[in-house]
Amino acid sequence: MADKPKRYCAVYPCPNYAEPNSNYCADHQPIKAVKARDQFYGTGRWRRFRDWYIGKQPLCEQCLAEGRIEPAVIVDHIIELKDGGAPLSEDNAMSLCRRCHQKKTAREAALRRENHRVGNAIDRPGNTTKS
Repeated sequence: MADKPKRYCAVYPCPNYAEPNSNYCADHQPIKAVKARDQFYGTGRWRRFRDWYIGKQPLCEQCLAEGRIEPAVIVDHIIELKDGGAPLSEDNAMSLCRRCHQKKTAREAALRRENHRVGNAIDRPGNTTKS
């Protein structure tokens, strides 16, 4: 298989080649903005809560409900923070394995896209966000 031809950096008049899968060289890569919710997951408060909750519920709650036993690796918010979910509430937390978390996230993303397309807020118990 032939390599893709190299492209120059999009910042004129930079003479460097662009990085693979990018329009920019290493010197001109755009800085990605850190989202507020991403900053929350780096706090000590979240890490302590997550460690405490995984210790309390070390198995995936979704797998248990379906009759399987899998270790939990993620503490997920039942109602997402951007939908007004409580960030450190035991009632809004759920231990999940990676597989169940990916399935839940994909379902919610598809629902969010569909509701955004038709102009509705996500209809879930506890959701206070209105579009």
